[in-house]
Amino acid sequence: MSTITETINAQVKSIVDDVKALPETLKKVDIADLQKQAQGYAQTAVVTASSAYADLAKKGEELVAKAKGLKVDDIKKTVDSSVEDVTKTAKGFADDAQKRAEQLVTDAKTQVTKVTSKAPTTARKAAEKVDTTVKKTPEPAKKAPAKKAPAAKKAPAKKAPAKKAPAKKA
Repeated sequence: MSTITETINAQVKSIVDDVKALPETLKKVDIADLQKQAQGYAQTAVVTASSAYADLAKKGEELVAKAKGLKVDDIKKTVDSSVEDVTKTAKGFADDAQKRAEQLVTDAKTQVTKVTSKAPTTARKAAEKVDTTVKKTPEPAKKAPAKKAPAAKKAPAKKAPAKKAPAKKA
């Protein structure tokens, strides 16, 4: 079993050995090879950037030439064509919506007809049940006619409010 002190000492010794070996490791590094690799990467980047710039410049020139060749009539034709396409699409949507609405109205009318055609039968059956129940129920005994309530006494007439006397002059 090793103690914490022994572990720490072993790690410190390893670090010291690595630091002492660093000059030898640096001597083995081939700087010329690293420079060649860096130059190769830089050249590749320059070629790629130049190519992208050339493509972009060419497309820009094409766009400028196209813009110079445009006329107001060409733009109007394009806009009119687009408006016609949008209008056709909108009319198609409106037609579809109208067809759907008409179908829903037809379905609703059909449902109402079904319900109302069943209603008289149901109402007739209910009336028959009520009639049967009424016929089975014995009639209640007749009550004596109700007496009239005595007439209410008239309330005494209200007196008119007193009038104020005119103020005396001094």
